Amino acid sequence: MATQRVNVTTALKIMVENGTTDAGTIKYAARTISSINPDLSDDDLLAVGQGLAAMQSHDVGDIKRSEISTLVTGA
Repeated sequence: MATQRVNVTTALKIMVENGTTDAGTIKYAARTISSINPDLSDDDLLAVGQGLAAMQSHDVGDIKRSEISTLVTGA
């Protein structure tokens, strides 16, 4: 039996600079947009993330896709 992945949730995370640590490294805060359609392609999600990142007042580090899935045994 093959294992199947069933997407439960997908979220877009935009990591923005949020100060520095005592050691001088950059700290990041996540701006999270939940309930993203899991069928959205990585290219399309990146384009949305870049558009939203352009509206941030803080510098943007990374744009991330976060998925939580359930693994089930297929028939």
